[in-house]
Amino acid sequence: MIKNIKNKKIVIIISVMSLLLISVKVIKGNYKELSTQVMVNNKEDEIKYVYPLGRVVGVKATTDGVLVVGYEEDNVEYIGGIQKGDNIVKINGKKINNEQDATNILNQLEKENVDVTFERNGKYNTQTIKIKKQYGKAKLGLWVRDKISGVGTVTFYDPGNSKFKAIGHAITDVDTNEFLKIKQGNIYNPISIEITKANDSKVGHIKGDFKTEKSIGDFNNNSNFGISGNMTGEINKNMQLVEVGKKESVSIGKASIIFEDKSRNATSYDIEIDSFVDDKKNDRNMIIEVVDEDLINYTGGIIQGMSGAPIIQNNKIVGAVTHVFKDNPKKGYGIFIDEMVELGK
Repeated sequence: MIKNIKNKKIVIIISVMSLLLISVKVIKGNYKELSTQVMVNNKEDEIKYVYPLGRVVGVKATTDGVLVVGYEEDNVEYIGGIQKGDNIVKINGKKINNEQDATNILNQLEKENVDVTFERNGKYNTQTIKIKKQYGKAKLGLWVRDKISGVGTVTFYDPGNSKFKAIGHAITDVDTNEFLKIKQGNIYNPISIEITKANDSKVGHIKGDFKTEKSIGDFNNNSNFGISGNMTGEINKNMQLVEVGKKESVSIGKASIIFEDKSRNATSYDIEIDSFVDDKKNDRNMIIEVVDEDLINYTGGIIQGMSGAPIIQNNKIVGAVTHVFKDNPKKGYGIFIDEMVELGK
């Protein structure tokens, strides 16, 4: 029997991260009002416009297979070479969609050994593992997870293809920090949210209650630059389209992020883009600093759950918040918007 940790939740954040907003009713910045997407002959010179949402959402998803998050005991004989973070996709050649599938297959076997196929770092491997019997039930001695839930932020909505882009970084497992292969996911509207303010010794975070009867979007991918999916819920038509800025147009200096205020109105808060980062993983392109006293008084700076907050500079969406410094919540990382625009294509 493979046990499922059902009470543990996935925090949608790599070390420490961030999130963002809800409708867009109040915005301090002066966005240029645009009504349509402009296309030109040269694709490289295409001017694209999107709605910068920054919408706080609940995220729930099922994994493709089951993720190994721990061992019942350190017994190499029947755990074999399977490691934490491995994604089990087949047992004796049969596809595994969830924890119950694995349990059912194991309990139908009469053999002492079973072939387990798993994915690790993009490569598939099959190993023969010894089954352990306990109280008449067969098990591998692994703790696994097949569902995730958490809080994230929708960065923008593209009216050209009805797609949303969110979070700005990969969804990873809270226990193993491993990249999660998503089979199917949905996003949901919040009933309420609660902010735990950050300080120099504590990372802040967003906690939310969400309506799960009806989703407002669905997705089935996960990448280093966030998630992309179909927006099925209503979009606030009072929002203004903004131009998508290319990374070459981003400069050191003043910018803003969009995040909801205490009344849950989308509000623009001042930040500084301090420097650019040469990150081989490409999920951290710039260092940003919150300088707006209103946001500092409200959240303490960047907090977990703010990942995906749109970064605006010169009336263009140029990036998204992704991580926060553990020892200084006023500072964090962001990525260029270019990579998020390409998600799901």
